[in-house]
Amino acid sequence: MIRRIDSPNAVLLGLVLALSILITSYAAGESQLTRLPSPAPANSSLSRVVANEAGEIYLSWVSQDAGQATLAFARLTSEGWGAAQVISRGRNWFVNWADFPVLSVDSSGMVAHWLQMSARGTYDYDIRARFYAQDKAAWTEARTIHTDGISAEHGFVSMLPLNDGTTLISWLDGREIVHSEPSGAMTLRAGIFDKSGANVSEWELDHRVCDCCQTSSAMTERGPIIVYRDRSQQEVRDIYTTRLVDGAWTLPQAIYNDNWQISGCPVNGPSVAAMNKRVAVAWFSARDDVPKIQLVLSTDSGLSFSEPIIVESPNTNGRVDTTILDSGNIIVSWMDTAGEAKIMLSRYDINGVLLSTTEVASSSASRRSGFPIIEAVGNSVYVTWTDIDATPQVKVARIDY
Repeated sequence: MIRRIDSPNAVLLGLVLALSILITSYAAGESQLTRLPSPAPANSSLSRVVANEAGEIYLSWVSQDAGQATLAFARLTSEGWGAAQVISRGRNWFVNWADFPVLSVDSSGMVAHWLQMSARGTYDYDIRARFYAQDKAAWTEARTIHTDGISAEHGFVSMLPLNDGTTLISWLDGREIVHSEPSGAMTLRAGIFDKSGANVSEWELDHRVCDCCQTSSAMTERGPIIVYRDRSQQEVRDIYTTRLVDGAWTLPQAIYNDNWQISGCPVNGPSVAAMNKRVAVAWFSARDDVPKIQLVLSTDSGLSFSEPIIVESPNTNGRVDTTILDSGNIIVSWMDTAGEAKIMLSRYDINGVLLSTTEVASSSASRRSGFPIIEAVGNSVYVTWTDIDATPQVKVARIDY
């Protein structure tokens, strides 16, 4: 005979067992991937996903139709994506698979940029931006963020909201290439802009950097950190960092000496994420023609870094991004090129121990597929990428850890 047990102790035991199963599942590194509907239309690409302090997710993208490019965004709510809102559109934009618009959001407002041709040269384009002030509920008129007035390449932007309502913007600036004799080099510059778009401060951070690799920035406990690909006179293109400490930028220094000597730009920038004093930087290199993704960690706001952890080698073409979960786990996204290209997420603990690897979606190694972008909210990661199987379209997924 089977006896039914209804005692409070039995119920409590059941709850304990259920909780232990959940804890075991989390500890074992299980994750759940959910494909989300995309608010972006057909012929969309160059997407970015970003969260504000409240954990609200925003997705931006560029769509193209009949020679016109449109930069738009949508916000994710409990009921799904809100209506798409247009930031800007134009027929004279420089639309490039690797040099894509950035959307920055925080409680005080938003900033978005795009690239607009300034002259007839192939790489003569400016960084144009609009600023949205939450208290005025309005976008500013578009403005050029750099003040050199020179027809040259300006791009590869990263943005970082500061806690006083201003925004730190860093970019690659080609003014010295056409302005200096003999021909100069690409430089790294940064500026702080208020909610109206006015330039509060501006600096040249490095006078010789790689021409077309993305920059990346993050906020540490001690202030902003920017990472980028440097370029020596000997054409060594390793990853460098500089930090804003007590109002002054530190001298650029290599996070690791790969000594990757290459005569041209690999179009593969680094990515940095930070939480308090912890900083994670991931990047691609291919010294001796061996493709490799590496990860370094810092526990002192980027003052020093660990020895590199190999995320993947040799089956990758890079295209990395990083983010940090509330648990402290570090997520690195990257492209797996073994067979059919795939978008992958690798999860590490605070000591750099690999916990899990998740395949997000099949993709393509071609330039048209662009750079997957990730953003953490709590212990979930939002991923966006461009699906090019048929008509290009921005896709979105969430992975819960």
